[in-house]
Amino acid sequence: MKKVTLFFAMILAALSATAANFPNETLSYVIQYKWGLVQKNAATAKLKLTNTASSYNIVLSASTLPWANSIFPVQDTLKSVISKTTFKPQSYTKITHENKKYRKDWLVYSYVGNHAYGKCTRWKQNPGTKMFKSVVNCSATGPTYDMLSIFYYIRTLNYPLMMKGKVVKANIFSGSAPEVITIKCVGQETVKLPSGKSYPCYHLQFTFTTGGGTKSSAPMNAWVTTDQQHIPVKLVGTLAIGQVRCFLTGVAK
Repeated sequence: MKKVTLFFAMILAALSATAANFPNETLSYVIQYKWGLVQKNAATAKLKLTNTASSYNIVLSASTLPWANSIFPVQDTLKSVISKTTFKPQSYTKITHENKKYRKDWLVYSYVGNHAYGKCTRWKQNPGTKMFKSVVNCSATGPTYDMLSIFYYIRTLNYPLMMKGKVVKANIFSGSAPEVITIKCVGQETVKLPSGKSYPCYHLQFTFTTGGGTKSSAPMNAWVTTDQQHIPVKLVGTLAIGQVRCFLTGVAK
């Protein structure tokens, strides 16, 4: 992954809220597949944050609906622990069951000054084979997150400043090599969800690049509420064929 310079780290410090303050919450989502005129709910997900004395403990669980299980069953669990005092992630776990394949990543963070280090132990098993274990080490300079904690970092940003054209960058430990996520706020919009509810939102665009600056995946779009909690209410990602869309269906404390 291309490392974020100290200059960008200083910008991020200025853009970020002085402190994150998340109450206990459970956010529920429906995940929809769209291809042309085809538009069908394929999975559901729950994102739960629990406060402890020193950390935010976050769990995301997602599974395909019964009709999709017969085609390509998926059951994912992601866990992240974020320090309350520094808002730096401490650990990340991803457990995936996809079409009878098992994958588990366990990432432990450590920090030296402005440098983040990650040791990721990975387990893989295909049907009828033995478990394969490997270790991947990552490092990056500047703010560093994973694919779960990054969405809580996004909720701490100062959007009035970003509306003036400021771009935020951070590192993400994902897969076998780190990536850089670039976050751009493209404006304010009112988002109407399939449930009929409408929310005033900031529209965000994410791009992902590798160490050489090459795009590593298609851009994503997200919409977060304009209130202080900045709850993600809609996400859209591009697939090889069609799109995957995620819509908020419920908020519980």
